[in-house]
Amino acid sequence: MTEAISAQGWPQPYRLPDAEPYWAALSGNELTFQRCADCAQAVWPAHSYCPHCGSPSLGWERSQGRGEVWSHSTIMRGPTPVWASITPYTVGFIKMDEGYYLFSQIDAEPDAVRIGESVTMRIVERGAQKMPVFVLSDR
Repeated sequence: MTEAISAQGWPQPYRLPDAEPYWAALSGNELTFQRCADCAQAVWPAHSYCPHCGSPSLGWERSQGRGEVWSHSTIMRGPTPVWASITPYTVGFIKMDEGYYLFSQIDAEPDAVRIGESVTMRIVERGAQKMPVFVLSDR
């Protein structure tokens, strides 16, 4: 079994080839996603072909980094020492304004997070990798 490389205790994500433009954009503090040139659907996670229509015509777009909480869960006991150091923390699916869903940490007091709540992305460094994290926003 292959394990993700750990940097300063933070587990590092698996970087699949289709998603390399996403990771490159994050290193430049931008969040990106794919959009199909044929059916115009937003695509995430990254694919080689559109999961909506089968087209290979996928391009990368910059996300505005805004959305709303679609689902969430608060973790009370972290699975590793580094995650345990920030408990409790909240994770969830964010319905992005561009039409795709992104799973991420929601940096807010657990009792303040509600489904439908507006959120805005910020970039944080976790070990050697930059990652999107969402905070509550007023819009």
